[in-house]
Amino acid sequence: MKRIVSIILAAMMVLALAACGPAASDPTQAPNTQAPNTQAPSTEAPTNPTDAPTEAPAAWVPERDITLVNPYEAGGTSDIPSRIYADYISQHMDGRMMNVNCIGGAGGALGAQEVMNSAADGYTILVAPAGYAMNYAKGGLEWTYEAFDPVCLYVTSVLAVAVRSDSPYKTYQDLVDAVKADPGNIKMGISTGGLPQFSVYAMEAHEDMKFNTVDIGGTSVKATELLAGRVDVMIDSLGGMQSYTESGDFRLLAVFADSRHPAYPDVPTMLELGYTSEETSVMSQVFGIWAPKGTPAEAIDYIAGLFEAAANDAETVEKLNAQCYTASFMDTDEYMVYLKDMYESFVDFANTYAG
Repeated sequence: MKRIVSIILAAMMVLALAACGPAASDPTQAPNTQAPNTQAPSTEAPTNPTDAPTEAPAAWVPERDITLVNPYEAGGTSDIPSRIYADYISQHMDGRMMNVNCIGGAGGALGAQEVMNSAADGYTILVAPAGYAMNYAKGGLEWTYEAFDPVCLYVTSVLAVAVRSDSPYKTYQDLVDAVKADPGNIKMGISTGGLPQFSVYAMEAHEDMKFNTVDIGGTSVKATELLAGRVDVMIDSLGGMQSYTESGDFRLLAVFADSRHPAYPDVPTMLELGYTSEETSVMSQVFGIWAPKGTPAEAIDYIAGLFEAAANDAETVEKLNAQCYTASFMDTDEYMVYLKDMYESFVDFANTYAG
């Protein structure tokens, strides 16, 4: 199975240019019938309109606010970094704003449909999680990124396995032993259609164990369910669970990363626990920006440039890191290559683990 391309941090801001038509020559201008000479060329308009000098195209600048649709609940894993970016971007839009609008439901599909059906004019864009690739691989979505115009990748996060602080499971191996001893009864809280679902598939296959998987919605709902003891364990992003780990309500058993997270240096990675890179390749949360199909290239370049500038802004990076997110920018071309590889990897993964 092909492994997803590593996240690339960007360095330079993209300048966006909108195409204008070339300056047209006057079709009534009479042609020059004089014989050729060695004098300086005439300054009169050329007789062939295609030979007219062209002007540099004007940059696309939004004339009204841009709506960034987050296809999940407010305050969740995708909402937090989106608002951090939108705050920075709104300060650099010549008086316009980027407003985050949460349209949750159907595993993120409702928000995606809202953007898919919006005018392709640059004023409505979508937060696109890697979960869309997972849903497509499982047969839950008929469309892929090709139904949109991808703009850029802008942020990444890390998934982790969490239990309550009073849980009898002190380590990841404690959890594995308990699930094997009582198959199908240990309740794992996930949001169906998100990356945690694929993570559970990999864990069950690798350990030859079986959870009682419970669909309990987004981050805020899962946290409540775990706190109340209605589920025994949950998988979610570090950013989404940070307040609960800092308060001491949750204990982390493992992170889905290649190296230990600096905020949680005592928590082992899945690689350390014996998982292969193929098993963990679909356990990294990445978020991109998509626009409706047919959005002008000049608008896409402009929006990508704003996200790149935010990803390189020290204050924005600090805010993201404080919430356990990483500013990870890919421009449109890089992101398209990444998406192709990611979708192929998820399909391979689904065929291997999801049955």
